[in-house]
Amino acid sequence: MTALTPSHACRTAALVALAIAAALPAWPQPAPATQPAAQPPAIATAEKRPTVDVPVRRVVLFSSGVGFFQHAGTVTGNAATELRFKTDQINDVLKSLVVSDADAGRVTSITYPSQNPVSKTLKSFQIDISSNPSFADILSQIRGAKVTVQLSDNTLTGTILGVESKDRPEGPKDDQKVVHTSYLNLITGGADAGIRSIRLDDVLKLTLDDPALQSELNQALAALAQARDKDKKPVIVNFDGAGDRRVAIGYVVETPVWKTSYRLILPDQSSKDEAHLTAWAIVENQTDNDWNNIQLDLVGGRPISFIEDLYQPLYAPRPVVQPRLYAGLTPQTYDEGMNEKALNSPAPTAAFGGGGFGGGGGGRGGRGGNARVLNGALSRELAQQQAGAPMMTPAAVPPADFAQGVAALADASKVGEMFQYSVANVSLPRQRSAMIPIITGQLPFDRVSIYNQSVLPRNPLHGVRLKNDSKNYLLAGPVTVLDMVKGPNGQMTQSYAGDASIDDVPPGQDRLLSYGVDQDALVDADKHDAKNSLMTGVIVNGVLRLQYLDRMSQTYQIENKSDLPKDVIIEHPRSPDFTLKTPAKPLEKTDKVYRFETTVAPKGNATVDVVEERTRWEELAIMNLDITGLDTWAKNDTLPKTVQKALSTAGDMQRKLTDLNRQKQTADADRASILQDEDNLRKNIDALASDTKSRNEAVKALTDKQTELNDTNKRIRDLQDGIEKAHRDLESYLSTLNVGNT
Repeated sequence: MTALTPSHACRTAALVALAIAAALPAWPQPAPATQPAAQPPAIATAEKRPTVDVPVRRVVLFSSGVGFFQHAGTVTGNAATELRFKTDQINDVLKSLVVSDADAGRVTSITYPSQNPVSKTLKSFQIDISSNPSFADILSQIRGAKVTVQLSDNTLTGTILGVESKDRPEGPKDDQKVVHTSYLNLITGGADAGIRSIRLDDVLKLTLDDPALQSELNQALAALAQARDKDKKPVIVNFDGAGDRRVAIGYVVETPVWKTSYRLILPDQSSKDEAHLTAWAIVENQTDNDWNNIQLDLVGGRPISFIEDLYQPLYAPRPVVQPRLYAGLTPQTYDEGMNEKALNSPAPTAAFGGGGFGGGGGGRGGRGGNARVLNGALSRELAQQQAGAPMMTPAAVPPADFAQGVAALADASKVGEMFQYSVANVSLPRQRSAMIPIITGQLPFDRVSIYNQSVLPRNPLHGVRLKNDSKNYLLAGPVTVLDMVKGPNGQMTQSYAGDASIDDVPPGQDRLLSYGVDQDALVDADKHDAKNSLMTGVIVNGVLRLQYLDRMSQTYQIENKSDLPKDVIIEHPRSPDFTLKTPAKPLEKTDKVYRFETTVAPKGNATVDVVEERTRWEELAIMNLDITGLDTWAKNDTLPKTVQKALSTAGDMQRKLTDLNRQKQTADADRASILQDEDNLRKNIDALASDTKSRNEAVKALTDKQTELNDTNKRIRDLQDGIEKAHRDLESYLSTLNVGNT
């Protein structure tokens, strides 16, 4: 298996229970006595055993963007098969891979390249090339290794003692420069035994005489090369056993979402035939394998999907503990622990089901006609060609019938909460896409015009109400609508009418589709009104609660300019908290709109009035109302008489309180005036000579003012006491005031 599409979307966890369990063959297992004796599992590699091809036999595509791939084949003896994936797919494979080796065989191991950082992998070898070491650095790492050094005039064999750097002069005497040069110190044997210092620039070739060390270097270079090839990760499955055996492999990886596209062919408006619906599944083979005669299952559903990083090695940090010495350590005792027993329950299994029905099966008869299911039917033109009949010239071509000659290839079935279409013997080359008919047949429908003011303010849209009375689950997708039109020669022919979009339609449900502007109908929705009116009021603990009725009305005036009657569906927006009053009941409602249906006669008019109402309460604190407000509400005849009387009483009490406050304000002003007069008199007395008539008169006037001030102060105190009492009386009255239908 070569690499598939990279994984950047969510993955499935629930798929394993639904798809994988059913995908692997339920082959009978032999009795334990016939199995070979248990052997310690050995990590085998594909190079040590024959490699066989286990091709793809089944593909299950989900509308959530993942696919389950099942390989099946035969192996002989000990064998291995190699699957190749992109790096981003390995997490999916590690999470979902399942294998089966029937007929007394077993899977001993599944191997794949490590995802360790290449630097960590390279550091695991005796020769560390992770930091792009120089020739001198490599030789320093293998001190003590036996090597053969070829120079221009000699070949030396010995053991590496080390590498050192020396400074040597270079250039003419009058302009010499110091150059750092590396030297290999080599211990040689034989007649010239000793330590030789060899300048590395003079070494033409160096050979490692230790095969194990040379192998380590080769492995490090191979790991470095493999790290560059991120798109080719081999996963090797090793099978052990004797003789011919059946094996299977399954896994989940990301795939393009399979899509559904529909063709809806409408009969002539005067006909009572049903509409013909064809559903095409659009699938892509984005793998690097050809699909040859596979079983293709298309599943509609949203299983939970996620990615978990299982490929990247994880290293848990550990604390570094220094050795410590303990003298006379006292023996420790520990309390008993509690053992938790795992509950082992059998894992549930699920199978993608048979027992389905044909994609175009069982459509009921049209309105006044019989059902016409076209599974497997050939078009009349194709039948004539196969029979050797001459090809028709363009002038003789009859009106096309695009409902002919398309047969549903899929068997439909229910899988838990999901729906599945199964197509056998599918062949699709790699990196190619295909359209596969999965549903074809007749469905009942009604022609309607659909009006929504927010979509188009003046015209409704041509549409149909499609009734899914089949057992097929119609998945969401675009719908191309073809309708009958009169051709140049007067014959009726099928022609493009527009595009629609449809949501999921389970069996037994209806859906509206709109596909074009209805220019033969006009709608006037400019007449609308909104008003509110007071209904009643109550007083609760001194709070006036007023009940209002809000009323909104909308009139739709429809004019039919065509010669045929029209069934018009009005979509009216639902207002929060409002209740529909007129019409008494809608045709249907959604979260956002009411739908009302009316029939408009040819060249006729129709009116649809929509009225919505709601009641709401407003609250006013009576204590905060002024006298004008209290008098206004007390005279409002919409309120109950008891409420009016209570408000009138509160108004009288508020009026008394207001009058006392006004009197106190007058007294406060008088006191301020008296104090000013006293101040002026004191200044005059100070300025006049003693024992004069003018000074004596001023003293007498000051005495009179003091008496007047004392009287005014007493009046202010009495008024303040009266105000406080009036305020307490009003608060006490309102705090327990409950009047009306409470």
